[in-house]
Amino acid sequence: MPASTSKHRYLLIVNPEAGSRSTMKALPDIERLMRARQAEFEFHFTKERDHATELVKEVGSDFDVIVSVGGDGTINEIVNGMPDLHKPMGILPIGTGNDFARSCSIKIDDLEAAVDVLLAHDVKTIDVGEVNGRRFINVMGLGFEGRANDIGKMLPFLRGIPKYLIAIGATYLTYRRMPLEIKFDDVIIDEKVFLLSIGNGWNVGGGLRLTPKAVLDDGEFDVGYLKDITRFRILQVFPKLYDGTIDTVPEVEMFKTKELTIESDRPIPAHIDGESFDPVQKAFKVKIIPKAIEIIGNWSADTRFGS
Repeated sequence: MPASTSKHRYLLIVNPEAGSRSTMKALPDIERLMRARQAEFEFHFTKERDHATELVKEVGSDFDVIVSVGGDGTINEIVNGMPDLHKPMGILPIGTGNDFARSCSIKIDDLEAAVDVLLAHDVKTIDVGEVNGRRFINVMGLGFEGRANDIGKMLPFLRGIPKYLIAIGATYLTYRRMPLEIKFDDVIIDEKVFLLSIGNGWNVGGGLRLTPKAVLDDGEFDVGYLKDITRFRILQVFPKLYDGTIDTVPEVEMFKTKELTIESDRPIPAHIDGESFDPVQKAFKVKIIPKAIEIIGNWSADTRFGS
């Protein structure tokens, strides 16, 4: 028996390239599950980068819920099409990293469970970030994280954790700290920085937790940065990125803020929601936009704080 039915009308925006083209293989199952629950829906397919943004603007008003069928990049494009739409977004995670789905406690590699979450329609109004005029919903990463993301894009034949581990390993062998000036509140950090992660959500890189205590609707970013660390020490503390305790490592410094600026005298490798920031910039102005978008998630499953 279907777990639930829905009276909403769903726009399913499908990225055919997401997850090494796993989305197209999943379409028959998505259709079967949605029909079994008597949900009204339409598939619309992206054809090029940023097409999801345009689809939301063109046809989103005809539907009750906008659904990302893909990965974090598809979600990011949809978010950038929705500022004036004021409708909830749902997620069927079939991408490479699926990190925002993790931040919403939606199971990965369990399509039936994801459809059940979608149709259960548990909506939370969360914050989004904005950097240099573009919105992001989960994480912005700079330095080591940005370079690892760039290398990961060169490995389209891999997905999930293996892809990110290889990308991180390659970056580990070659990356050097870079000079950054970071300004937030009344603080200025001006030195060589290894890594900077700006978290609205709390997952990145296929399940790593660089900002493990981030809260999607608290009106602030959780920011973690690492100034200096030896290669051996990186190997020692790497497991803490998976168990959510990286903030206990002495070399990692954390702070909360509503906005910050980052500048360098050289181009800064960076990503937003797993998409490389293109063109590469030397300066970023980042701010939080509180309560900016409604997201359908499995919110009761987030037990990080004992709830």
